[in-house]
Amino acid sequence: MRLSEVIWKCRKGIREIDILLSRYTQEVYPKLSEIEQKNYVEFIEQDTFEILDVLINNKPIDAKFLKIVQALKSFN
Repeated sequence: MRLSEVIWKCRKGIREIDILLSRYTQEVYPKLSEIEQKNYVEFIEQDTFEILDVLINNKPIDAKFLKIVQALKSFN
């Protein structure tokens, strides 16, 4: 998937999440392996509030997303 398409998918309607996902996508996504990119796109296609619960409230998530969630939480 093209970078511009992934950035578009980062628009979730909550400013803080939008900024975090967009910055991560621009800076880190191009460096990920193909499998990691696929998992990332699948992660950001989830419901906005599901992503928020995972990032803020530590809601359990599918194991394939754990690395992404950890990276997003530590991303500055």
